[in-house]
Amino acid sequence: MFIKRSELQAMRRQMAEQAMVIDDITSVTKRLQSGPYGNPYFTYSGAVIELARKYEGTSQWGVLQTGNIIDIRAAFIIGQGISVFPKDKKEDPAVNEMAFIEDFMRFNDLDREMAQEFAKEAEIEGRWLGVFSWDAQAKMVTLRVRSWTSTQYTVVTDPQDYAWFTKILYKDPDGADQVINEGDFVYATFSGRVHQPYQPLPKVAKCLAQIENLDKALWDWREINRLFASPVPHVECANKEDARYMDDAVNGKDKDGRPARNWKTKKLFIHTGKFEYSLPGDAGVKSLENEIVTNAKMISGTTGVPVHFLGLPELMSGRGTIGTGLMQLVSLSTSKERAIWIGTYEQIIAKAMAIYNSKMGLDQKSKEKQLDPEKLKVTIPFISDDTWGRIKDVWLPMYLADSVSLQTFLSQIPGIDVEDELQHIADQKQANMAPFKSNLAKPAAGGGGEGESSTTGVNNAPAPPPVTGGQFPGTQRVPGQAPKGA
Repeated sequence: MFIKRSELQAMRRQMAEQAMVIDDITSVTKRLQSGPYGNPYFTYSGAVIELARKYEGTSQWGVLQTGNIIDIRAAFIIGQGISVFPKDKKEDPAVNEMAFIEDFMRFNDLDREMAQEFAKEAEIEGRWLGVFSWDAQAKMVTLRVRSWTSTQYTVVTDPQDYAWFTKILYKDPDGADQVINEGDFVYATFSGRVHQPYQPLPKVAKCLAQIENLDKALWDWREINRLFASPVPHVECANKEDARYMDDAVNGKDKDGRPARNWKTKKLFIHTGKFEYSLPGDAGVKSLENEIVTNAKMISGTTGVPVHFLGLPELMSGRGTIGTGLMQLVSLSTSKERAIWIGTYEQIIAKAMAIYNSKMGLDQKSKEKQLDPEKLKVTIPFISDDTWGRIKDVWLPMYLADSVSLQTFLSQIPGIDVEDELQHIADQKQANMAPFKSNLAKPAAGGGGEGESSTTGVNNAPAPPPVTGGQFPGTQRVPGQAPKGA
């Protein structure tokens, strides 16, 4: 029986991946054996693979904490989702571009959960690679994420420009070399040094040791509770004779001479020895508690995730739990990632439109008929308690005092298209005034004839109808005139 070439290539690829993991584990083991180290993960591949294992739930320590940290950071980074709108709606509403964006985002689930999934992948690997393809049946551009932990792809840059990513190299499941050209992918890094975009260490990976130590300390605390949750009673005796006597008194013997337990918990026990329960010392438990709190603080400071998300809400002060310090911490710790994602989605839109123009033949037509990404703007709205407090306490009073315009006030609210909202307000006002304008245009009953004065016109508005007022439904009065008997 012969092995197929494709199967042999797959086996070789799997062996190479396993060898890389073994090398990382061997390197870590040697360093740990040679002396104490605070960071056991010295390579990008070792740290990212371990971080992925923790998130997937296949690691021994830190599964709970890592999953919470990555999910929370991804949720705060993306927030309410990606928002795309025309740069200048008055000059050019970009109708075709907005229609394409709506179809593109719906087709790739970017308006739902996929944006969060992309952010999670970037938090695990410190990088993100999106690959385009063309769905001929749907006539739409598809976007799929390519994981580094699954393919170990290589990023190739221009020799003269480290920020110009020219192609992606990787091996398929059969072991064959594959190339992704520049126009078919978008690559972004979220950590590391700017001139080294190849191995960007994720922010969470920098505190893997603290995450593991926190989980181990919790386990040690659990072991103490398991061993000492049922305290062991003991009797201290002065000598061996007293010990034998106490043993007979406690256990006793039945009629056949076999030991019989004569004493149980909650039963009166009179003896000559010193009776006590074995309990753990407070020093060890206190030390574990301090270790847990310290590691939680270090993890929170590194990742920006508040400590109460790590299971320690009692560490949050009253001021922090109300939202001011909490939301400010999360906002500041994820602001860089939001800015990077905005630029990444701008690249996604630009390359997706270029592919669509090419596949649909729009690049052969005039520029006015082509999709133009320069007409659009991408934002990630982030609304926190601080934002609403600033709007309520600062901008709303200024607007009510006529110190700022409505346009300036609306521009402070994230996620609102100011020009579109102003147009909605103007349309609503016009709709509300329509009944009054129609009444002004109608001539008065019996008026307009020869020799009769008309009650309509520019300077002759119709007399207002009688107003029903007071407690009696039948009474009527003219506006501005006091009622009879007043």
